[in-house]
Amino acid sequence: MSSTLSISVRLHEGWYHGSGGPPSPARLFQALVAGAGISGPLACETVESLEWLEKQPPPIVASPHTTPQKRYVNYVPNNDLDAKQGDHRRLGDIRVKKEIAPLVFDPTIPFLFAWKLEDEAAVESAKTVTRLADRVYQLGRCIDMAWAWSEILTEEELQERLGEYPGAINYPAAGTGDVDCPTPGSLSSLMQRYQAGAHQFDTTADGKGQTFRQRPKPRWTKVCYEGTASRFVLDLRRSEDAGFAPWPLERASALVEVIRDAAAERLRHAMQHRIAEIDRILVGRKPDGENAGPTSARVRIIPLASIGHPQADMQVRRILVEVPGECSLRADDIAWAVSGLSLDHPVLQDRIDLTRSDEESQLGFYGVNKPSRIWRSVTPVALPDAKRRRIDPDRVKTDEKEKKGGHEKFAEYERASFAVGQALRHANVAARVSSIRLQREPFDPRGVRVEQFAEGTRFSKHCLWHVELEFESLVRGPMLIGDGRFLGLGLMRPLKRAAGVYAFSIESGLQSSPDPIRLSKAMRRAVMARTRDVLGTYRLPPYFSGHAEDGSAGRSEEPHLAFAFDPLEQQLLVITPGQLDRRNSWRDAEHTTTLELALEGLHQLRAGEDGCLQLWPVVVDTTCHRLFQASRIWETCTPYDVNHHARKSTAETVLKRDVLIECERRGLPRPEVTVLKWKAIAGLGLQGWLRLEFKDAIPGLIILGRSRHVGGGLFAPVNENTSRTN
Repeated sequence: MSSTLSISVRLHEGWYHGSGGPPSPARLFQALVAGAGISGPLACETVESLEWLEKQPPPIVASPHTTPQKRYVNYVPNNDLDAKQGDHRRLGDIRVKKEIAPLVFDPTIPFLFAWKLEDEAAVESAKTVTRLADRVYQLGRCIDMAWAWSEILTEEELQERLGEYPGAINYPAAGTGDVDCPTPGSLSSLMQRYQAGAHQFDTTADGKGQTFRQRPKPRWTKVCYEGTASRFVLDLRRSEDAGFAPWPLERASALVEVIRDAAAERLRHAMQHRIAEIDRILVGRKPDGENAGPTSARVRIIPLASIGHPQADMQVRRILVEVPGECSLRADDIAWAVSGLSLDHPVLQDRIDLTRSDEESQLGFYGVNKPSRIWRSVTPVALPDAKRRRIDPDRVKTDEKEKKGGHEKFAEYERASFAVGQALRHANVAARVSSIRLQREPFDPRGVRVEQFAEGTRFSKHCLWHVELEFESLVRGPMLIGDGRFLGLGLMRPLKRAAGVYAFSIESGLQSSPDPIRLSKAMRRAVMARTRDVLGTYRLPPYFSGHAEDGSAGRSEEPHLAFAFDPLEQQLLVITPGQLDRRNSWRDAEHTTTLELALEGLHQLRAGEDGCLQLWPVVVDTTCHRLFQASRIWETCTPYDVNHHARKSTAETVLKRDVLIECERRGLPRPEVTVLKWKAIAGLGLQGWLRLEFKDAIPGLIILGRSRHVGGGLFAPVNENTSRTN
């Protein structure tokens, strides 16, 4: 059974004047050293125990809820009177400005630091530290008088104590943060700093002056700490039969407001002495209507739309309630307030109930414990500083001045991009953004335009945007940004990018009934031309051209890029060999940088009779893109070209035999093949439209046949109960 070293510190006056927020583990370590050394040099046993403590991983830190007070300035001597020959009349020459921002809290609640102990040897070492805690006399500045006590707790005792702790609990997390913690060498640096204090001043070589030597800084390590948010999920159920009651996504803000106000009213009746606190935590304002309290302490009520599959209808069936660690109300009280609420459904015209649920699998679709670099809005982001100019639909047909020009549209986009950066800062998202995409249309096929979310809210439809963000580092969910983030707006979901697939959405210019193979070949020519410009040579590697080094189109199996056109999504795909072929794990790292440089800035494609296409790079999300879904039945969406022609056999037999050989060659299980349609083309050979039925569901991407590198043989999943004919 694992144990824990727990050190509790209680401050006498209920204030703390140290800098950098609540006391850090480094402050506690300094207090232990100061308490042990107040009576003289440190004993050998004390040094050994402190050196053991500085080598331990960062502790769990629990602190009472603090209220920052107004900053004030003191002008104090900097203890360098010796530099002025001890003349007290010259104190004004050495006074320095010191800003102090005290934190006030309940003095009956102690600060708690807990280190995990892995084995019995660690427990024995921790017992020597427990005696040092009795000598602590201050924590922070000289006016922050305190006392401490230490205990060895079991894992169960620690969790019970943390569960009852009336404050914020923070755990060390991955990455570099801003909290100082002890590290090997911290004790030695403190001892050197103390000893250097006796040698700060020295006389110059001529004996006429004096020199000052700065003491060395303590040695700490910077650690990232994350507050623990309590989360629980609620289901929207019909009162009659307890079935799900889907709530329209565009009415998500109304749902959040109804739940929030009902929960706040229930808490006000139960805790009449904490009405102002309840309004601050749940509603975000004081009883008189003024804004109050830090947003990091507010409860978030998040409507979860059904996502994760192309056929998901994106209606709200579950609610996530998140109580941050800084919240001064207990999570159990919040859970009691929202559980069992009865609401009026706007569509069903019936009563529905909120019931607690243990089903939390849907949270993964919103980035809980699954960080991502790419995020896309489910509900639009409210950006009041980025309003678009309203266009009168009646006048725009006759008045040319009513229409927006390119400069105006660009200015609106620039303002919105800047406002997104501000929204991320307000939501405490510190990761740097590498790209931003904004639009009014939803990114998901079953999503809702931004205008429909404005009805019944305080937000104008002209300040709502759908946003797609790509960060330079991983960001953890759930993530809500914008001014409406406490009303269900600005909810983002992570995208799991398909490795080795680059997609471009055709925004405009595509002619009706395009030829998929002709389009794919046009894309191939464009990529090869841009690669030539990047490399500065006409002789491209086989990876890009599919040709041998001498330029001949050999029949070797040298891995190279493939190109495809998805007619349903109207997207052009550039597919690397590692994604195309399941037989081996082809490594694309050697050419990835060159390919990405070639694709950068590709916004126009001249495809001959298929049109002059305006392209926009998009992210292929494997969780919901139809070509990457697992399915048992697959059908061609571009024609399949046979690899070998057989004599004295029917066309259907040739197609079935050829596709079975191709599946075996590409590492796919043997399917049952149905020929839906076929035709023979002079100069090209036999083409077919096929249905493949596997024994078990097979994930995409599936591209087969002789023309699979130039757009042919692309298969799409088919629902078990439907079949699409070509």
